[in-house]
Amino acid sequence: MSPYPRTHERVRSWLDARESSVPLHILALGKAAPEMARGALQAVREHRASLAGGLVVAAHKVDPSELAPLAFRVGDHPLPSIGSLAAADAIATAIGAVDAGDDVLVLLSGGTTSLCAAPCAELTALIGHPADAQDAMASDMQHMMAHGMAIHEMNAIRRRLLRWGAGRLATALHARGVRRIHVMAISDVIGDDAATIGSGPCTPDPLQLEDVLALCDAHGLRSAFDPAISRALGLAGSANVAIVTPPQTHPVFHTVTYDVIASNADACRAAANAAEQAGISFVVVSDHMLEIDADSLGGAVVQIALRYANEIDERMVLIWGGEPTVNMLDDARVFGDADENAAFVKDDDDITPLAEIALAESEEAPLGGRMQALALAAAITLDGAASKHPDALRISVLAGSTDGRDGPTDAAGAIVDATTARLVRRAGREPYVDLYRLRSYRALDGAGALLRTGPTGTNVMDIVIALIDAR
Repeated sequence: MSPYPRTHERVRSWLDARESSVPLHILALGKAAPEMARGALQAVREHRASLAGGLVVAAHKVDPSELAPLAFRVGDHPLPSIGSLAAADAIATAIGAVDAGDDVLVLLSGGTTSLCAAPCAELTALIGHPADAQDAMASDMQHMMAHGMAIHEMNAIRRRLLRWGAGRLATALHARGVRRIHVMAISDVIGDDAATIGSGPCTPDPLQLEDVLALCDAHGLRSAFDPAISRALGLAGSANVAIVTPPQTHPVFHTVTYDVIASNADACRAAANAAEQAGISFVVVSDHMLEIDADSLGGAVVQIALRYANEIDERMVLIWGGEPTVNMLDDARVFGDADENAAFVKDDDDITPLAEIALAESEEAPLGGRMQALALAAAITLDGAASKHPDALRISVLAGSTDGRDGPTDAAGAIVDATTARLVRRAGREPYVDLYRLRSYRALDGAGALLRTGPTGTNVMDIVIALIDAR
């Protein structure tokens, strides 16, 4: 599902309803920014609209001539660094080129939060330098990821700290006298919340201070944050809040229109269509989004597939979408019993006791992503189930991130079946230990199970596909 045709189609329709003589600026931000910008530029050329300028901020390099006359920057992802600071400055330059009465089209996609990350003015003033403030944000982002926070939860906190988050991009454009702002977004969050996608650069923050405090407390983060960030967020008491986000009553938000043009549901439908075109008539797309711990979901996916395989002889496909989490600080991982509600199914003789896992010291650092963790958990479950449930041998599971990069790795995810765990062991590794130690990448790489697609040019969360072969 390329962003190009969808963006081209929607921008053409939007231009048809707009005054063609009004100068237009395009700001394309996120992992899908290059493809979205190409689609928009083609629509502008076809419509002969007056393009006054703009900017593309992406996650990887492309040929800038393909995006001319738009400027081009590469930010940093998943953790912001100097590239993201430069991208944030480039956005300020692009805003400075907007004149009173102009229109701005914002093309927004997942990854924007990190790619354009720079501290807001209040946080910079507290810490003293933008680079130091950004380092503090990056460190706290690692804390949030380690605590297993979902993307919408992380963005609820991050957007309050960002130079262009929580509606600040819109208010900066309003200060230039912009006539109208239209946002077209490719959603990478469950629920397609405008305040969460890209940390809501053109959307006011809907949360109150007490909501943010409750979220931090729910994940035990209040004492983990940098002191300056704690003060900025008001974690040390409401009297110490240093950050003020644009209010929902700001007049600019009456000039902002918003359109989600693609989401995870589109990826799931595209997968279902591909399965049907391959001659698979029995295709089920789940209504339940993947949003809890990836380890548990890997086992749950296999359990559901086993139930279908037990009842249906023909070839079929099950599809789920969403974005699970990985809690890096959970030292009490418990592998369930071999019943239908267990996270893992395995033979008793094949269990590595948790005490032994805890003592398995290694110099290897954790490496993997949520889809790799889910896939490895599924492989362990299939391996354990195979001796008791012959239908387990009919099941293969693909777990992948739609942007082509799962966590800080070069893999989108993995494809596993009932033989994968054995291949991991043949490579000299123990799958339970690697899952527990957050080394799913290393285990799956040893089994030759990693799925490497390269950047896909889009980002609509994750997708999991279970293929059940005919009996």
